[in-house]
Amino acid sequence: MEPAAHPPASPRPDARYAVTAAPEAVPRNAMARSGAVLAVATVLAGALGYVYILVLTRALGPVGYGVLGSLLGLSVVLSIASTAVQLEATRAVAVDPRAPRGWLHRRGIAISLATGAVTLLATPVIDSILRLPSPTLVFALAAVMVPQTYVGVQLGILLGAGRVADFGVLLVLSGASRTVAAVLTAALHESAAFALWASAATAVATNIVGALLLRRVPRPRSSDGGPRVGWSGILRAALGAGALVVLLNADLLAARAVLPDKESGWYAFLTVFGRVTFWGTNFIALWVFPHEAARSSAVKARSYALGAVAVIASAAVLASWVGGAVITDTLAGPEYAGAAGYAPWFAVAGSLLSVVQLATYVDVARGRRRLSLVVWAASPAIVLAIWLAPQTIAGVISAAVAVLAVVALAGLAYMRRATDEAR
Repeated sequence: MEPAAHPPASPRPDARYAVTAAPEAVPRNAMARSGAVLAVATVLAGALGYVYILVLTRALGPVGYGVLGSLLGLSVVLSIASTAVQLEATRAVAVDPRAPRGWLHRRGIAISLATGAVTLLATPVIDSILRLPSPTLVFALAAVMVPQTYVGVQLGILLGAGRVADFGVLLVLSGASRTVAAVLTAALHESAAFALWASAATAVATNIVGALLLRRVPRPRSSDGGPRVGWSGILRAALGAGALVVLLNADLLAARAVLPDKESGWYAFLTVFGRVTFWGTNFIALWVFPHEAARSSAVKARSYALGAVAVIASAAVLASWVGGAVITDTLAGPEYAGAAGYAPWFAVAGSLLSVVQLATYVDVARGRRRLSLVVWAASPAIVLAIWLAPQTIAGVISAAVAVLAVVALAGLAYMRRATDEAR
């Protein structure tokens, strides 16, 4: 799949990306193949992420993993920077694959180093809040974040240039590198600090492989000419990525504040049904992004994406309804049996989040921020709705689903308008 770059049908906020190539539709078979590759790659990467957690959970024990788990939770917030540079790199390269890419690498390096520096500067605060056994653990986290942030640039360039297979290889390798670090930690009976330093080392190795894969991408026209893009695109992508991360966790945090301890624990487990649904459709948003950015078969890609989200989400809701009790007993044990009946509602919440993610990625790919602002506003709306709802699991998830439904409808309306503009 080679996304074609061409002028939009209507004025765009960032005209610096406009090029003069004629529109070119991507063949249906090529679109299907690229979607299948992304699906397999994201599933494998996600599975490796769970292997990483399971290995370290057993190897470090409750105390050791409690320390590491808190730092990994922080790394999710810090990874917004990596997602932002990945999305902007995808967008810029998809619009014109032969335009100079040096500015992307320079900004990627700057953002990666800045992410590590911010982590280091926050050491006293992180050490105090997370009650770490040693502040040097934050140093190790900073070392992890630098190469893991930069891989976002490499992934973005590969996806934007249509090198979907190479993108999949690098994405899976990134997950495998962390699993290798976990296995080494377990085999050597080492600590959480070792796991982080080993993750940093394997992430650097992933960067090296990423650099080799980028050599297969057609070279830019020159190193000097072409567009000079500021920070606005990266900030816009960070706005969208950050909004999704906050929205994904808003109900869980609010539920912890209003529910009794046992119900709060049940709610925390039940979010697995929503997370699996959400991450199960993640590849769809990634797949549609370069098509939207380049305007190559964007309407067709958006239609396929919505259909795929609907099919996967419906399957997830049905599976949680039919097999929720079995899944709950298998994963969490008999103590969570009373939670199983709520599982379908959490799958519905994850389905709505999938629609919101797809619409947000369309928004970012089109060089806009309207829907990102709506998603940011949805998080406090969920917290307020939960605060006013009955203090039960049913009340909390119903409030969250109601707000998410409104945001999802706004996303669908936005995508419909984008389709109308294209016509």
